[in-house]
Amino acid sequence: MEDICNFIPPKKHKSDLEFLHFVYETNVKKLRQPFLHSNFYLHIAFKGDAVLKFDGKEFPLKSGDVFFTFPNQSFNIDADDNFTYLYISFNGQGVLPLLNSLNINKENCVHKNFENILSFWMDAIRRVNTTNANILTESVLMYTLSFIDSTENVSVEEKKDKFDSILEYVNHNYTSKDMSIKKVADIFFYSEKYLSSLFVKKTKLKFSQYLNNLRISYAVKLFNKGEKNISEVAYKCGYTDQFYFSKVFKKYNGKTPSEYIKSPAI
Repeated sequence: MEDICNFIPPKKHKSDLEFLHFVYETNVKKLRQPFLHSNFYLHIAFKGDAVLKFDGKEFPLKSGDVFFTFPNQSFNIDADDNFTYLYISFNGQGVLPLLNSLNINKENCVHKNFENILSFWMDAIRRVNTTNANILTESVLMYTLSFIDSTENVSVEEKKDKFDSILEYVNHNYTSKDMSIKKVADIFFYSEKYLSSLFVKKTKLKFSQYLNNLRISYAVKLFNKGEKNISEVAYKCGYTDQFYFSKVFKKYNGKTPSEYIKSPAI
């Protein structure tokens, strides 16, 4: 079976969800990568094996696996010769509330074992025409999301307040060089402004203060263990500028790193 690429015509009525493409892709290796789109994508692997790669992470894919990619997210699909998949691209004001309600984000973007709906996808894409395109494509999207909502076990993570998930993410990744309020906001689908105010409300600290607390506390632990290379410690804590690290360290400890290393407490 060859590629199928359906362009979805604009809806004739106002809608919170807009659909652009419904595609069956058979030649992923011939496509220019990395991919970088301006819309949301829902994919389902049809046959073969592949690996989804982005932000230094890798997610193995096999037939029946559903995966999401997001606007302005650079990603690669490293596939074997037999790998084929289908996807729907979509956008609109209703997307983020919909995905948030299912805890779908860049950290929770791959969902396994949906082989039971593959025939539904294939039947749908064969039937698409200009008259039924929007209704049929939206039906496939919603039908797939209904399985994500109902077939997966509710985890402890999902039971938590969403801000607890955000804190857990920051607490586990604070040494990342690219950690920022913008990155966290993008992952959890918040605006930077709203997430900044939420941090102050929940922690009584600005995001930068919370992040520096974690990093400087880790730096103190490293110095207390006997590490003396200030540049190396700064890098391990997530700082790319040693001088800025020293400035922040003194603000929190009353001593520069070199003074701290020489103090009797070490």
